Amino acid sequence: MSGTARILVVDDHPELLEFLRHTLRNRYAVATAVGVQEALRHLSDYSVNLVLLDFKMPGAKGASALREIKTKCADTEVILMTAYAPVEVIQEAFRLGAFAFLMKPFDVDNLINTIEEALRNQSLGRTLNPGGIRRSV
Repeated sequence: MSGTARILVVDDHPELLEFLRHTLRNRYAVATAVGVQEALRHLSDYSVNLVLLDFKMPGAKGASALREIKTKCADTEVILMTAYAPVEVIQEAFRLGAFAFLMKPFDVDNLINTIEEALRNQSLGRTLNPGGIRRSV
């Protein structure tokens, strides 16, 4: 992929947003949003290659947030982050277009590898990741 990829990190915990912004800023152009509504406003104003989305936030259900993001920006890859999700929820997320689930707490190398895979997937024009769930070891 040419140029610097643009990533939007969406979470309701400012500490995690800052950690991810700091961790990713040397590789990507990183913006953050506290919650889904702020993320949707950002996506209305800016082009983004990838969204890192916390699956469970107050006032937002993960599947509906994912659906809104993919409706607004169909070509944007979405990686969901969560500490827990039942299998049927994960299956629904993939059906709605999620690229991967990262199980919290996640390893930074695993995060970067998943981001790189999603960006390669996007540049090749693919729509689904058959590997899906990522768990840090």
